[in-house]
Amino acid sequence: MRSILLIAKKDFKQVVTSPLFFVICAFCTIVWTIMYRVFLQQFASQSMMSMMQGSQAGQSLMNTVFMQHISVVNLVLIFTLPALMMRLISEEKKLHTYDLLLTSPVSSTDIAVGKFLAGFGIATVLLFVSFLYPAFTRILADFNWSTLFVLYFGIWLLTALYSAVGLFASSFTESALLSLFIGVVFNLLIWFAGQSGAGSDIQWVASVSNYISVGQHLVHFLKGMIKISSLVFFVSSTAFFVFLSQRVVESSRWR
Repeated sequence: MRSILLIAKKDFKQVVTSPLFFVICAFCTIVWTIMYRVFLQQFASQSMMSMMQGSQAGQSLMNTVFMQHISVVNLVLIFTLPALMMRLISEEKKLHTYDLLLTSPVSSTDIAVGKFLAGFGIATVLLFVSFLYPAFTRILADFNWSTLFVLYFGIWLLTALYSAVGLFASSFTESALLSLFIGVVFNLLIWFAGQSGAGSDIQWVASVSNYISVGQHLVHFLKGMIKISSLVFFVSSTAFFVFLSQRVVESSRWR
């Protein structure tokens, strides 16, 4: 466990102090700020129209602003996280520090889990920045904190899956650009994996497609519900990609 934490701490510090992290963090902040302002303006306009028409229904802040904000956050993380994850293994291969790590007295599991925790920690920092937007909205309007926390818990689990996928992509090659490309493609495949058979007339095909569909699991969190099946899906999927990364590291050690 000590080896895992040492690897995670070293990689986390190395990435968050790099110029690339600050560039990506600035990019995320700019995009989220612009879009969140647009969503708030839409909510204000719709609320004003409802008041003028004498309607009490209006639009929910959660549906009009927070849901759209989460969608933008997810879209940005799909493309930016692989750019950060590529530094965990592929850059070490390029700088030949990876060979030193393989010959050190740590197991392949320690390396894979330690680097995953580092990547997940980096992703959590970005996700926390995105959480500040709805959190500070409390100054302007009231909303249900528990629903917001459940919503972000779901996207946090999805971020863990993105981190594991990015680590797996980074373990393939020493080319940072190729690692970035593979990570983005895998992240997109995760979203489209369950859609092909979702409308199938065959019951078991439709059931499997629904279970492996990230959107189907995430929608429960968007509604403020935590389902055991969704927790199992995200945890097992993340563990699967970390396991694949461990196997790649182990094969590199044997070679």
